Parts: sequence; structure tokens; C-alpha cells
Amino acid sequence: MRTALLGHSRPHELTDTAELLTSELVSNAVKHSDGPVTIRLRSRPDAVRIGVMDNHPELPDPLPCTTDQDFGRGLYLVEALADAWGRYPLTVHSCTPGWKVVWFELSAARE
Repeated sequence: MRTALLGHSRPHELTDTAELLTSELVSNAVKHSDGPVTIRLRSRPDAVRIGVMDNHPELPDPLPCTTDQDFGRGLYLVEALADAWGRYPLTVHSCTPGWKVVWFELSAARE
């Protein structure tokens, strides 16, 4: 992710945040799905959008963040650090029933 974003001439702060949030989403996908995980990067002049696709059908919600747990902070971080984020089922593609995408967007204005 870092190499791809730096290749798009993105600053280190945006790249660091994108790398952290991507890592959280991929960790969730690996933990909760039983198949492949796909990462998609879309770079526009005004923003970067990263989506993680997996085959677990449940659309996740952030857990309340507490200091006595060592898990459940991934979506909390995404919600706190991303300029926008969301999730949606992949119902359009007949070859991916039950799949979903969790995505976040970081504005280039943070440069």
C-alpha cells in the first residue's frame, strides 16, 4: 500500500494513515472470512479510497472502544481517522454472493 500511494505522489502522513487503516481492515477480513481478501485502491486528485473485499456476508459495525479489551479497535480507528467510510454487500456480482466491501476515504486536503 505504501509503495502504491507514494507512487501516486501522496504525502507520508496520508500514506501512514492509509497503511494503518488498510491493515486494520485486512486483519478483520482475514479473521472473519474463510477465503481470499482483495484490496482496491482508487487515487483521485482530491482523495484516496481504499476498499477491502471478503467473503464474510455480515456488514460490520464499530465496537465501543474500551481500554480493557485488546481487540475490536479496527473499525473504531477507521471511523476516527478516515474522512469517510462505509460498507456494502456485493449483490451486483453473481460470482461473489455473500461478499462485502468495507472502504475508507482520506482527503488529499490533509496534505
